Amino acid sequence: MKPKLAIVLIFIVLLPLGLMAWLGLRVAGSERAAVEESFRQLHLDKLADLETGIQKVAGERERKLLALTDSLTPEPGAVREAVRDNPEICQIFVLSKDGKLIHPDIQTRLNRSEEEFLTRASQVFKDPGIFQQTSGESAEVSRQGWHSWYWGEGVNFIFWQRQADGRVIGFDLDRYRLIADIIAELPQSKLTAPDQPSGAVALLDSKGETIYQWGDYQPQEQEQPLVSRTLGAPLNPWKLAAFTAGKGPAGSVGSGAVFGLIGALIAVALALSGLAVYFYRESSRELRRAEQRVSFVNHVSHELKTPLTNIRMYAELLQMTGDEKDDKSTRYLDVVVSESQRLSRLIDNVLTFGRQQRKALKLRLSGGVVDETIDSVLESFRPSLESKGVKVTFQAGASDRVLLDADVLRQIVANLLGNVEKYAPESGEARVRSRREDDRTIITVTDRGPGIPAAEREKIFEPFVRLSSKVSDGVAGTGIGLSIARELARLHGGDLVLESSETGATFRVTITTKPEQS
Repeated sequence: MKPKLAIVLIFIVLLPLGLMAWLGLRVAGSERAAVEESFRQLHLDKLADLETGIQKVAGERERKLLALTDSLTPEPGAVREAVRDNPEICQIFVLSKDGKLIHPDIQTRLNRSEEEFLTRASQVFKDPGIFQQTSGESAEVSRQGWHSWYWGEGVNFIFWQRQADGRVIGFDLDRYRLIADIIAELPQSKLTAPDQPSGAVALLDSKGETIYQWGDYQPQEQEQPLVSRTLGAPLNPWKLAAFTAGKGPAGSVGSGAVFGLIGALIAVALALSGLAVYFYRESSRELRRAEQRVSFVNHVSHELKTPLTNIRMYAELLQMTGDEKDDKSTRYLDVVVSESQRLSRLIDNVLTFGRQQRKALKLRLSGGVVDETIDSVLESFRPSLESKGVKVTFQAGASDRVLLDADVLRQIVANLLGNVEKYAPESGEARVRSRREDDRTIITVTDRGPGIPAAEREKIFEPFVRLSSKVSDGVAGTGIGLSIARELARLHGGDLVLESSETGATFRVTITTKPEQS
């Protein structure tokens, strides 16, 4: 198999597969992202439901404290009794309208609980603005609120209410009792359903440490949660976090999509491979047929060359020995010789083209003179060209003996003059010039015909391309003359190009012609 054909067949197979793989991965990625987002949203909704239960505990505690403030007498004895009767309260404090601490009064004898509270809440009372919060965007002072602060190893909670006389009654809550009530509100069963991946939900403090956790999965240390939700006041230092084992349902969806994609790609690959093999076999069959046709044409052309050479030789002998007074016979012989020469050139082109396709073109260098070779070709063309109104002039400038392949040079010049004969009849004049430059010989063939359009100046050197393909134009030929001429010129170390000209066409041939060694 030729490398170019193999590359084309591989491209035919791999390009659709690559596109399908790209589209499949994009679809699988989109599907996986949608499942992941749905999975995340499901857990966020669960966390929201859990937060509602937690806030219910805080709301009940707030309602109980508000009821207590309505019945509480802000006297030291009554306050201490209320602390003893309500185990969820660690301490009660009272602030005056101007923010001064009324109870516990540091000027009086304090019990151990009151001393511990004043030490723990010292930073709270340094900022009286805590109990002067405004409500929303207005400047109205809030009637009540929550405040949390850190002391020691945990968070502490205060609920306060402003009385009608401006005093503030605050409650320092027992955080362990509050945590226990919250945990009692949280689930104790498995988080996940049997058809869902294992998971866990944890209540985390501000340091990220677990206060309480439930579920059938144990998260690893430093493992990031799937989703998390910060709790509202007064528990805003805490948050709920959901963890899940593995990649969740998105992993199974992605794996299923990938397996499906792989199966589809294998099926398409097999189909495309079969199609590529079919195309290869068909193209190989056509190539073999083409090669057989070329071989047949070469064989026939070679077989025709021998009898044609004999016909031409005997016709030329009759020209030399015939009766010059018999004008009719002379004209007939001239036609036979001219047409046999033209047919010989055509056969030479076909045979050369066949050798070119088989990469079998070779030079046979020998000593010779370029001008003499050109002149021999001109002599054979002169009668035909002059009969069509074209006068040929030759400006010789390469008379040194050099190494060249005379047959190759003859075929190049003959093909160029053949084009003048076909496409520039009655143009008046055709000029051939030769000159030597170092180890090169340059030959130009110029006619005054209709010229060649700029768009076709490179196309004319392609095989089977002709300036005219209409039978009515009277221009016959195979369209391989210029292609062969350029290939032979390049084989001879040079090139054949079409030069720019205002009228007609000018072809320049360059060949390498080193001096013959004496």
